[in-house]
Amino acid sequence: MADVEAIAKQACAEAVAAGAESADVVVGRGKNLSLDIERGRIKSSDASWGSWCSVRAVVKGGIGWASAPGADAEAARTAARQAAELAALAEPDPAFVSLPRPEERPEVEGLYDERVAELTIDDLVGMCLSNVESARSVEPSVIVTGGAYCGRSESVLVNSLGVCVHWRSTYVSTSIDAVVRRGDDVGTFYDYDSARVMEDFDPNGLGARATQVAVGFLGARKIPSGTMALVFGPLASGSIGQAIASAASAEEVQRNRSFLAGKRGERIASDLVTLVDDPFIPRGMSSGAYDGEGAPRTKLTLVERGILKAYYHNSYTAGKAGEPNTGHGTRGGVSPTNVIPELGDRTAAEIIADTANGLYLNAGWASPNMVNGDLSVTVDFGTRIEDGQLTYPVKNTMFGGNFLDLLRNIDAISSDCRREPGQVLPTLRVRDVLVAGGG
Repeated sequence: MADVEAIAKQACAEAVAAGAESADVVVGRGKNLSLDIERGRIKSSDASWGSWCSVRAVVKGGIGWASAPGADAEAARTAARQAAELAALAEPDPAFVSLPRPEERPEVEGLYDERVAELTIDDLVGMCLSNVESARSVEPSVIVTGGAYCGRSESVLVNSLGVCVHWRSTYVSTSIDAVVRRGDDVGTFYDYDSARVMEDFDPNGLGARATQVAVGFLGARKIPSGTMALVFGPLASGSIGQAIASAASAEEVQRNRSFLAGKRGERIASDLVTLVDDPFIPRGMSSGAYDGEGAPRTKLTLVERGILKAYYHNSYTAGKAGEPNTGHGTRGGVSPTNVIPELGDRTAAEIIADTANGLYLNAGWASPNMVNGDLSVTVDFGTRIEDGQLTYPVKNTMFGGNFLDLLRNIDAISSDCRREPGQVLPTLRVRDVLVAGGG
């Protein structure tokens, strides 16, 4: 990476020489492979290699951005001059305080694996076709779509205040969508696996598992409308923490575009809810010692026993608020890392058995309106719960309300969970949710 670092430092110096009061530069290179399957056959494949340069310049708080489609030294210097010129034209912003300053952090283990870096298109073909075969072993007529993806990247960020950080990472993932038809009846489901290192990656049998659940969704029926318990399974519960984290962005709060604005220190959820943002989990998909601005990341307690404890900051929002930078910046925004919930004391099976009247979400995404928290969700993968038993799959079903009401009504979180790299996905139950089914 010595050559990449040298280019980044030259570009940063060029931006300052061209009039920027401060600047940062990211230069990187990488390789990405992807393969898509449709109806059980390979539809397309793609391999791309590339390098890039991104320059941010600051003049009186005004920001100028410029990029170059490569890691060429002259192109990087040209981009640096352009960024400085654009910053000088930008509206001054007195809320801007400073880019990050140098601060050491120990590297996070397990973010790069040479075995993943060396994967080929043939390897992705093998993954996908193996899962097509496993899906057909459950149901020969299953329609399978999905894909596999992998990549590696390495980059360096330098700024005019002395920050110089390196990133190197790999990823591999695969996903399967299974569709089973019996006449006019259709059952569908999906599953996935992703990892930084091969040790955490096991896509074998993914197609079979998705198809088994898809078969279980045949014969879906309408559910009676009413107020009932809503049980989020592992492939649905992660959306709860992600929605809280998204709304806790200081950028959205400062612009009054978040339903969590003004609620730090207040109760927003049941006392069962504790969420920690941990960027230091080895091999986590969102782990890293530094954020996208080169600031050191911090482990952050987001919610503690239902109380909102913090907002996510980058260098700009932290300076504007006069608060510490939490190290959650991106190249132009704020983003969470690994959002980890605290587990409960009952198993998922016990929670379901204790639910007399409810709806189980096998998978889904609860995405509230970020401004007011209103929620209206179509249930694509749901199962009726009657007297503690999962009875039949549902169709034409929705649930709604306000997201903060949903959080306050969480009355159970499971002790068991699905674990993915940097993810803990339990089962959780919400009481008294309005469900519309029309049955």
